[in-house]
Amino acid sequence: MQPPFERPLSERQERILKAIVEDYIRSAAPVASEALVREHGLGVSSATVRNEMAELETDGYIFQPHTSAGRIPSERGYRYFVQRLMEQQQIPRAEQMTMRHQFHQVALAREQWLQLAATVLSRSVHAAAIVSSPKTRESRVKHFEALLMQDGLGLLVLVLMDGTVKQQLVQFPDVTAQEDLSTASNRLNALFGGKTRREVATLDGPFSANEDLVQRAVLTLMAQIDASESVNVYHDGLVELLDQPEFARLERARAIVELLERPQTLRELLPGVQALEGIQILIGSDNRWEWMKECAFVLARYGAAGDVTGVVGVIGPLRLSYSVAVPAVRQIAQIMTELLGETTS
Repeated sequence: MQPPFERPLSERQERILKAIVEDYIRSAAPVASEALVREHGLGVSSATVRNEMAELETDGYIFQPHTSAGRIPSERGYRYFVQRLMEQQQIPRAEQMTMRHQFHQVALAREQWLQLAATVLSRSVHAAAIVSSPKTRESRVKHFEALLMQDGLGLLVLVLMDGTVKQQLVQFPDVTAQEDLSTASNRLNALFGGKTRREVATLDGPFSANEDLVQRAVLTLMAQIDASESVNVYHDGLVELLDQPEFARLERARAIVELLERPQTLRELLPGVQALEGIQILIGSDNRWEWMKECAFVLARYGAAGDVTGVVGVIGPLRLSYSVAVPAVRQIAQIMTELLGETTS
C-alpha cells in the first residue's frame, strides 16, 4: 500500500468521499451530487456537495469518467477510504462457526482444505480467491518409515513438518528383513524428528549399515525438496470476477484467466506477502504488472513467520468490497494458521 496521506480531508469531504466509494462499489455507476444529498443525509445542499466534489477531484480523489456523468473514485480515493474511512463488516459468529466446521471436516487432507479455503473466501467476498500451499524455508523431518518391497529393495516414505510426503526406493543388502528396517526407522526417527537437512547431515552415528542407507536417502529427498521452488496455488471465483463490468473487455478478461490458470505471476508475488505481517492491500498501480492496474488484491500470510507459511487472499476490481474482503481474509488466514499448526505438530 502507498504511504499514509500527508493531510486528512475535512470531515465533510470525508463523508462525501466515503459515500461515493461505497455507492460506486455497490452499483458500479458514477455517483451524482443529487444522489448523495438524497440518499446519505449530508445536511447540505447539492451546490455545496458539488463544490466539495470539485475540490476532491482537483486533489485526485475522484474523477469524472465522461462529460455530464457523476464521479467515481480514483486509486487515491480508494486508498484514502481503506486507510481512514472503511468500516469493516463483522462476520456473524454463526458464519464463523460454520467456516471452522467445514475446515475441520477435511483437516487431515491438506489439498482439500486449501481448495476449500479458496471456495469459502470467494463465496464470502464475491470475488476470485487464491490460496498458496504452505512452504518452509527449510524442510524439517516429522517422521519416516522404511518398508521392504522385495529382497534388497526398500521404500522410504518421508513426511515433513509442513505435511509434504515424499518417497524413494532404496537398495538394501539382500539379507535385510523388515524387522531390521523397522528397528532402524524407530531409532533414526527419534534422532531426526524436527531437524532440518543440515542438522540431519551433522549426525554421524555410529550408524548401522541400514541406518546409514536410510540417512542418505532422507538427506537426498530433503535436498530435492529444499531446492524446489514449486508452490501450488489454488483458486476459485473466476466466474464471479468475470461477471464484473470492469472485466467485460476481452483483453482484461483474458489477463485474469491467465493469471489464475497460469499462476506464475502469483508465485512471484507470494514471497513478498509472506515476509510481512497483517493484511496487505494492493490497489491498482501498487501492482507491478501493467495489466493488473485495474485490479485490487487483499492478501494475508498464514502460518508461523519464519517457519511454515502460505498466502491467502482475494482479487477483484478496484471497487472491490474492501470492508467485506479484509475481515474475510483475516478470518480464513486465522483458521488456516490453526489447521497448519495442528497438522505440523
